[in-house]
Amino acid sequence: MYQIHPPAVYVHQSVMANPVYRARVEKVTSGLSSVQEINTYSDQDLPDLYRQGIAKNRVAMGTLEKIEDPILVFNTFQFGREKELLSWQEKWREEGIPVGSDLLGLRAFAWSPYNLKEDRNREYKVCRPCWRIHLQTGCLHRCLYCGLGGLLVAAVNIEEYCQHLQEIIDRHPWQKTYLLDDDADPPGLEPELGCLGKLIEFFGQQKDRYLIIHTKTWNTQWMTKLKSNGNTIIVWSISPVTQSTLIEAKAGTTAERIQAARISQEAGYQIRYKFKPIIPVRNWEKEARETIEQIFTWTQPDVISLACFMWMDFYEMKKRLGKLWHLLDPECVKAAEEKAGQADNPCTEPFPDEVRAKIYRYYLKEIRRHKPDLPVSLSTESWQMWSALGPELGFTATDYVCGCGPMSTPKCQRLTEHPFQAAVKDSQGIPGTGQED
Repeated sequence: MYQIHPPAVYVHQSVMANPVYRARVEKVTSGLSSVQEINTYSDQDLPDLYRQGIAKNRVAMGTLEKIEDPILVFNTFQFGREKELLSWQEKWREEGIPVGSDLLGLRAFAWSPYNLKEDRNREYKVCRPCWRIHLQTGCLHRCLYCGLGGLLVAAVNIEEYCQHLQEIIDRHPWQKTYLLDDDADPPGLEPELGCLGKLIEFFGQQKDRYLIIHTKTWNTQWMTKLKSNGNTIIVWSISPVTQSTLIEAKAGTTAERIQAARISQEAGYQIRYKFKPIIPVRNWEKEARETIEQIFTWTQPDVISLACFMWMDFYEMKKRLGKLWHLLDPECVKAAEEKAGQADNPCTEPFPDEVRAKIYRYYLKEIRRHKPDLPVSLSTESWQMWSALGPELGFTATDYVCGCGPMSTPKCQRLTEHPFQAAVKDSQGIPGTGQED
């Protein structure tokens, strides 16, 4: 487990009432770098906790004067109480108290309709519709650009969770892989918490169904003893040395992530990499080349994905990077500043298309130098970028293999079924699609 010093620990009464769940939390708290009192709370306490600043929306790391480890909150998913808790949530929102679904134990599984008609950003990016699964929200890594600071919520009723997850898997046979926690990094509290290992072994018993863990962690040695049976894919969000050590402060360094991937690969896990987000620092070409060299020296990924830093405008990026702003490549910064506020695509700011295309082409060239036939794809990029680079990548926006797509099984070279059409057929038969399951 990471060495952390949370300012407070809160535990839901449903956890405290169950000896197994309580023991999981006590293992975590006993491993903290300082002793913390456990504060027990109920659902009815959440409005007061919000007013006290504990259950408020998360904050961006780079906007804080002092970055601390997050408050830890342990709860359970409240299966069977969804309607009741949703009504409470709505009532509180009307009173100006927006308590998050994760704090209410409502966020176990969610339908993500990417690029379908209900996706308001479908014109701006390419992604894959799928069911997403969640155990946590929040992160320990303190990346300056991240908006998940201040609070980490973790559910601990993993046995009950897996029973309901089996129903999801059985109902949606087209989906082969399940991405865990796209807004968390669960290895940070393991193996003490004892939930991620059980989920890995749950998927180890499945036939042709795979768990995907997306992480920046160095913490995988404990996974080597699990019975994964090759049914867990670990995708490292990888970055060169300046970014990994200075901008992603508590994440694994470049070398630590690659060595964690090597350990996992030798234990039978399929490993992948996403250069996401790519932040063009000074000498970014040299650092990219060195990182790619390390990747292929130590590991054999089956997919590498690429995504430049996006999701916010030029001025917000500058604000979040703060004192480290000087690390960025002057030419890339100049291009971004000249186009600030002029982007046709709000999902691809702050770096304009020509900058991102130049970066992608360089990374692709270096990857091809080591592994000419390895699938390389863009992640959450625009349709325009796919049109420009698709021929060079050797894929289209509808058949590429990505790091975490619902059909991107181990060693897959190209999709054989249209990912959007398959999802549409499936979603039309799901009562309540688009809502929490």
